Amino acid sequence: MRIRQRRIAAVIGIVVGFLAAGVLPAQAAPAVTGAAQSASVAAAEPSTSPAPSRRVWVSVGEVHDCPTGYACATPSWGSNGGWEFQFYNYGTYSLNNFTGDTGSVVNSQTGNAGMRLLDQNGRLIRCQWAGTGDYVNWDPVWYIQLSATPC
Repeated sequence: MRIRQRRIAAVIGIVVGFLAAGVLPAQAAPAVTGAAQSASVAAAEPSTSPAPSRRVWVSVGEVHDCPTGYACATPSWGSNGGWEFQFYNYGTYSLNNFTGDTGSVVNSQTGNAGMRLLDQNGRLIRCQWAGTGDYVNWDPVWYIQLSATPC
């Protein structure tokens, strides 16, 4: 009986020691499947707040048109491709993990609506006219703002 009590006391002592040291069991990472799996190893996945109307995976070398009425932003992410964020509603979108200098924007909005890229203080970096697209260095860009006001 005493041996069993000593073992229990030893196990409790080890657990208490780990907890006191701040060591906790590792949590399992969420499963990532499909084309995004290899890209997720390189960097955190880009996202926006609020979410875009649509998000489409674009493989490396794939030519993808931004649908009429939308403004699209594609940050570089991973070696297999990246997400194209398709915005339809006017407003300001906060960007998360949009980094690097190899992304692109396409403004396919109608009626001369502007697509503005803003810095962390909300200052204009560039305005993309409706019907145009270009490459973007995402590092200084923190927000995308869509409005009916032309550039």
